[in-house]
Amino acid sequence: MVTLTLAACAPRASTILSPREGAAYAAEVDDIVENVLVSFSENDYARYTRDMDEGYAKDMKSSLMQVADVISAEFGAYQVMTLDHVEGRQLRQIVVYHLAFEKKPDVILEVYFNIFDSKRIVGTYWEYE
Repeated sequence: MVTLTLAACAPRASTILSPREGAAYAAEVDDIVENVLVSFSENDYARYTRDMDEGYAKDMKSSLMQVADVISAEFGAYQVMTLDHVEGRQLRQIVVYHLAFEKKPDVILEVYFNIFDSKRIVGTYWEYE
């Protein structure tokens, strides 16, 4: 199993939102996550980082570019995402998706959002075999 983490280290204590609350929150951010995934396939870094926290995108630029390169080269084109759940962890809301790519049909993606600005990504965690 391989993981690619682009998030600040924090304790993992979290609370899983109810399916209804999680679906409501995910509905607010699905388009943002979809944009990131489509941008990988199109190798469009500016579009890829459009909805990321400015400091995060700037500090992590080389890592973000490496992740995008790995994803687009090894996974192929993005196909579909399915919500698994949403959890609250300290000052973050974490939306967990199952993703399918052309060459990797089972990828888990955690997308971290700041609870004070649900329109900005502050980290990601990719898990795949």
